[in-house]
Amino acid sequence: MTTVITTSWVLRTKNEEKHIGEVLEMLKNQTRKDFEIIVIDSGSTDGTLEIVRKYPIRLISIKPEEFNYSYALNRAIKFARGQYIGILSGHSIPITASFYEDGLKLFSDSKVAAISGHYVDENFKIGKKLVLRRKEQHFIADMTNTNSMIRKKLWKSYHFDEKLMFGCEDYDWALEMLARGYDVVKVPAFSTIYYRVNGKPSYWKMKPIWNQVCKELRQKRRPSKSFSILN
Repeated sequence: MTTVITTSWVLRTKNEEKHIGEVLEMLKNQTRKDFEIIVIDSGSTDGTLEIVRKYPIRLISIKPEEFNYSYALNRAIKFARGQYIGILSGHSIPITASFYEDGLKLFSDSKVAAISGHYVDENFKIGKKLVLRRKEQHFIADMTNTNSMIRKKLWKSYHFDEKLMFGCEDYDWALEMLARGYDVVKVPAFSTIYYRVNGKPSYWKMKPIWNQVCKELRQKRRPSKSFSILN
């Protein structure tokens, strides 16, 4: 019996051997199984590829010099069979076995273009409980492709912007959907444990750059509708 593919998970990887196995195990053990997994790797030199090949995934490889966040996503999504696209980083681990099922429920509303979640730093032992207590938030722009899910048909009409070299492609995509009258939802149950990776630009180093890019994106669109933008 062939499993219906409702969702295609896209995982961007480069030298993720420390946590990619945990990510894939949590996806493997989700309460819903109607998905495929696509790993797009940009030149791993550690044991990442050996680990991912132990799982039923589709592997796409790109050269390191080809990588930016948007290009990697767009390249992988072209091969996706699901009507929804789930996006996870290679070091972002779902906090529950119902992570996928809880998130997918939101798409019963045809106005929902995307969902996202929070992420908990691994150093905060009580972070999971705190995240799950948060309120569901609607019409927000701070979608994060650390952990998100979008409608593929809307991606077809607006791909992630490959001119955004430093990221913020998630924020840009959310702004576009909000400007079109769709909802973007932050769902506490769709949260992850996020492990910071040595050798990659730190959050605090990149944050001023992201803030500036996001400011320019807001000014570019000048939305007429009222919606929340969280700092």
